[in-house]
Amino acid sequence: MFVSASVTCFFAPVIDTPKNSGSIGVGFTIDKGVEVRLADRTTLNGEKIRMPTLEYILSKLGYEGGVEIRTDLPLGCGFGLSGAIALASALEVNERRNLNLSLFQIADLAHEAEVLNRTGLGDVTTQCHGGFVVRKDALTPSMCRVDKFLWDIEMDFLIMGELKTSEILEGNLKEIYKTGVDCLKKFLKKPSIHNLFKVSKEFTLRCGFADDDVIDAIEAVESNGGLASMIMLGKGVFALNGDVLRELKGFYTKSRVVCYGIRKSL
Repeated sequence: MFVSASVTCFFAPVIDTPKNSGSIGVGFTIDKGVEVRLADRTTLNGEKIRMPTLEYILSKLGYEGGVEIRTDLPLGCGFGLSGAIALASALEVNERRNLNLSLFQIADLAHEAEVLNRTGLGDVTTQCHGGFVVRKDALTPSMCRVDKFLWDIEMDFLIMGELKTSEILEGNLKEIYKTGVDCLKKFLKKPSIHNLFKVSKEFTLRCGFADDDVIDAIEAVESNGGLASMIMLGKGVFALNGDVLRELKGFYTKSRVVCYGIRKSL
């Protein structure tokens, strides 16, 4: 099973019970992500790995084996891979073991695993819908109202390090929430790619998430006529017309935004 990576542009977090936790905001899915198959043990690109979020969801499904995970993207850098792995693994177990669970039953379980392990709040919802997804509620995927935009564009990405989602989620949530809600209102007044980057950058700067490396990368893109903002949450940027990022230090990749987040493995 394949599930897309999910990139969050800005967000307004709420942490409560798993059903009543999530994040308002905007994210999008790309044509890179994770491929998962059932296996005897859990590995990531051939290396043995332990992931509490994944272990939680496999246990809930009564599956005692492991999964083989393949991805071209770095873990823990803002691509929503913990959610993608949890969702893809649950979908694979559901299909191979004939559990007959619906997509949103599985998605809610993956979201629950993310919330309890503080690895994400909105990625699973974005991955369920695909494209540019506006999350209007900070709730579990089955309860979250969304808008969806199908802008067919290619993005540039530069990753310069990791940020721990759990540490951010233990910070000043009230101020982050207020800023995220304000930015969502500004985006919805003029829902366009240009405004999405403008609002996302405003969110980044107001919350103080970006260090000098991230700010320098954003400015490099803008000085070359492109648009850029910080990936939430990772020490990196996403950009439109951001070829200049190839020249900077870090993990660079280019990927197209896709209108689906889930598909069967080829």
